[in-house]
Parts: sequence; C-alpha cells; structure tokens
Amino acid sequence: MILVHGREYGTAEQIATRLGGDVTVAMVRNWAARDGLESIRVGRTVYYPLDQAATIERDKRVTGRGRPRRLDVEAVAAA
Repeated sequence: MILVHGREYGTAEQIATRLGGDVTVAMVRNWAARDGLESIRVGRTVYYPLDQAATIERDKRVTGRGRPRRLDVEAVAAA
C-alpha cells in the first residue's frame, strides 16, 4: 500500500486482501473498468484507492444483485 496526498492506494491484489476473502483481484479490476474506480499507474504497476474500492464493494454488496458476499466489518471500518 502507498499513501498519495493522504489517500491510501494499493494494487488489485492488496485491495482484494484488505476488503476480505470474497473480493477477488478480477473484481477490483472490473470495478475500474465498469464502475469508475480510479487508478494511477506508477511504472508498470496500477494502484487503486482503498477508500473508493471499499465504497464500491459496500454498494455492490447491499444491492442484492449478483452472488451474496460476506460482510467483513473490520475491512469496511478500516476504509
């Protein structure tokens, strides 16, 4: 994880790990492609903001669409 202007960013793998076991790397990348998750590229590595990813994950979890996901209270509270 890196800190940019007071905002925590991580790779897709790091974001998936922080948000819980049912969030995959592919889901994080899909959020960037489909749901407007911001990204910054540093060299060959792409970083995503943890707070925005957590918001998208929470919104998708409560909509009732798709497969049901577990609530990881600690990950949501950390974001």
